[in-house]
Amino acid sequence: MTPIVSWPVARATATGRLRSTALWVIAALFAILNAATASPGSHGAEILDGPPAAWLGVLTLASGVAILSDEVENGHVQLVLLRPLTRAAWYGGRFAGAWLALGALCLIGWMVGFSAAVARGEGFDPARIASLALALLWAGAWLSVLVCLGAFLPRWLNAGALVLAAASWLLVVGIASVKRPEWAPWLQTLTGYLGPQKPSPKAGPALYDLVWIFGPWLAGVLVFNRRELAKRRS
Repeated sequence: MTPIVSWPVARATATGRLRSTALWVIAALFAILNAATASPGSHGAEILDGPPAAWLGVLTLASGVAILSDEVENGHVQLVLLRPLTRAAWYGGRFAGAWLALGALCLIGWMVGFSAAVARGEGFDPARIASLALALLWAGAWLSVLVCLGAFLPRWLNAGALVLAAASWLLVVGIASVKRPEWAPWLQTLTGYLGPQKPSPKAGPALYDLVWIFGPWLAGVLVFNRRELAKRRS
């Protein structure tokens, strides 16, 4: 165990997430799309764009649903924290475990896509490994946002709030772009900075996604440390 991550908690979390039938169904669709779009010379770009990237987003969202609240609301976290374990380490363990499970499912989908590309005549392309790493970084950044929201929102509302916020912002951008076309360019630019950036071979988006991993992580720990876990008795 480290001060910020409890690896026993991470292992338990990863195991629990990998028992989810829904996650495996989404991962299977992600793998199928990877196989369908993989082609020689693409360097694994299909995992970073188009339908596979969209389903990776769905898989990330499903991996982070109720990631903290399920343990808080059933009282399990109160029992775990009776041990010499800090809230920060428990929080980090839940995040790390969900990311490990997501990474395992993403790796399977990537391997299916890679196998399809090889079957179509591609040899080993090291760039595909870089594409996988960038995809995992992007997914981990969004997962960090979900865990942060779960530090104060009950049940599945962390995922619901994120989806609602994204949909509301896109609606605002769409309306504003129609009424004020001159605003469209800077609104699109602003949209790219309101969350983790889409994976790209360039270093800038990757570094920006690192900020979105550690920033929400720190904020989530600060909020969770102030949260009252014990239920009040009337």
